[in-house]
Amino acid sequence: MAGKTAIIIGASRGLGLGLAAELAKRGWQVTATQRTESAALADAASAGGITVETVDIDDPASVAALAARQPGPFDLLFINAGVTGPKATADTVDAAGLAGLMMTNAVSPVRTARTLLGHVAPGGTVAFMTSILGSVELRTHAHAELYSASKAALNSLTRGFAAVEGKEHAVLSLHPGWVKTDMGGDGADIDVATSVAGLADVLESRPAAGHHYLDYTGKTLPW
Repeated sequence: MAGKTAIIIGASRGLGLGLAAELAKRGWQVTATQRTESAALADAASAGGITVETVDIDDPASVAALAARQPGPFDLLFINAGVTGPKATADTVDAAGLAGLMMTNAVSPVRTARTLLGHVAPGGTVAFMTSILGSVELRTHAHAELYSASKAALNSLTRGFAAVEGKEHAVLSLHPGWVKTDMGGDGADIDVATSVAGLADVLESRPAAGHHYLDYTGKTLPW
């Protein structure tokens, strides 16, 4: 979709990096962010279509400074940044570990979206990388309970965001599939290229205003 513009928050590696490269390949002009210097992102930018910025979504001043540097408008704001969090359960996690997980995976993405929203074009898209693990209805297992809780919290906060902002923008909560990344592991179902191609197709399908919880194939997921 030539001529479109995107800003992807969290593109130093994995899915964020793959999505930035995929959109650039499709003719988008992409601003891609890193928290610390990423050689992989620099390499992707050298191919053209990608501008690199640095931001820490857990630092409001850093996000505000990024916003001040962006002329916009962007057709797409994609919040991808997130962490796996502590390898613990509700019984064993400490307060600091849980607070860091919830801040990075749930609170900071929505706060960042609100800070950057003024740079999204009317009728544009605001997307959040979530997970099927954030679905309460589908939670019939005990896998990754704290990470899953953080994504459920993100989905809930995004619902509130969309209640206000979804009147003029498409707000997407996107599940990328179980992907072979550092987070997903080698035993995952699909590779990064498959996931980001599907995500790009969903983003280019011009979803209607309102909130949509979708996977990388465009399938609607239950909350």
